[in-house]
Amino acid sequence: MIRRIRGEIAEIGPEHVLLQVGSIYYEVFLAPSTAERLMERPIGSEIELHTFHYLQDDQARSVPILMGFETQLQREFFERLIDAPRFGPRGALRSMTIPLTTYAKAIEIGDTKLLKSLPGIGASTAKALVAQLQGKLGRFIGAEDLAPASGVKRAQIESDIEAEAIEILKQLGVPESDAVRAVLGLRESGEQFEQVEDIVKAVLKR
Repeated sequence: MIRRIRGEIAEIGPEHVLLQVGSIYYEVFLAPSTAERLMERPIGSEIELHTFHYLQDDQARSVPILMGFETQLQREFFERLIDAPRFGPRGALRSMTIPLTTYAKAIEIGDTKLLKSLPGIGASTAKALVAQLQGKLGRFIGAEDLAPASGVKRAQIESDIEAEAIEILKQLGVPESDAVRAVLGLRESGEQFEQVEDIVKAVLKR
């Protein structure tokens, strides 16, 4: 079982990275968010990924598949996702387009609307994720993905949902400074929001 791999980036795409390890090239499938970050690295950069290795049945043969994650926590969360009925590794990986904390929190609070907005998750899969994993993901809801944007003092970002909204807006292509300004502007307007998704929607409507 391959659990970690280190090598140089030989090729990078929206769903995979080709890593050169000595004279061997490994194709490693990635979550969209991970692939996007790695695309910022130049070819030849050395990276290390935590991996999930399994055999995919393809008609009369089994094909070895390697999936890569930036942290061990991300891999552990992925391994929880595939516990849900009929939610295979490829589908689970493609769905990881938002911060781990946001994903875990959506399952914990039963936010099937947010879950259904993720790639490859329909109504039945969203319900299955909540039924299978609700109450089991508390350890994934922490500070890792909730750090305030750089350059913003913690005193300015008063709540976790504000910090989380900024991170989501950045992933949606909003410049960091604009995201911070917009979230702080909503607070100053006196509007009250209990869910991070409501903040993101309010910012995008402006």
